[in-house]
Amino acid sequence: MKESPPKVITIPAKPEVARRQAIQRQLRVAAYCRVSTDDEEQLTSYEAQQNYYTDKIMTNREWTMAGIFADEGITGTSARKRPEFLKMIRLCKQKKIDIVLTKSISRFARNTVDCLNYIRALRELGIAVIFEKENINTLEADSEILITMLGAFAQAESESISANARWGKRQAMREGKTIKSRTNRGINN
Repeated sequence: MKESPPKVITIPAKPEVARRQAIQRQLRVAAYCRVSTDDEEQLTSYEAQQNYYTDKIMTNREWTMAGIFADEGITGTSARKRPEFLKMIRLCKQKKIDIVLTKSISRFARNTVDCLNYIRALRELGIAVIFEKENINTLEADSEILITMLGAFAQAESESISANARWGKRQAMREGKTIKSRTNRGINN
């Protein structure tokens, strides 16, 4: 008995399924910017960071703007003191952000424990934090050890700056000089 070739039935693709596959969802990208003082030089950096990230996100066809979160004149040593940072984290937890861009680890946090805790929480949600200066994406396997080391350096630098500022104030007081106050602005980066 001669076997006949199997009958092949071609089922045309549904046009709406093909269209949906062609148009992938854009990633919702946010940026976090921070400067630690209200000095003119820092304010210029603050505005430059916001402009840079707005342009970077808006010109990428695969991205949609999820927000620019920026804390001005606030230290990076404690997340509790940074309202825009906390707002961004809340939106991440609500699954409204897919990627967070930031200039560097020291802009994101100058406290190693805070930095790692937030990065781990975001990673569990599938949210990448991309540190441009260090070229680190937190969803990549080897990122945590680099972040730990660089975060510790950022924290140590912040502590050193703070110690130097305290020493300078003590010296000025000993010499009877007036000290310019930066109340609630933070001296640390």
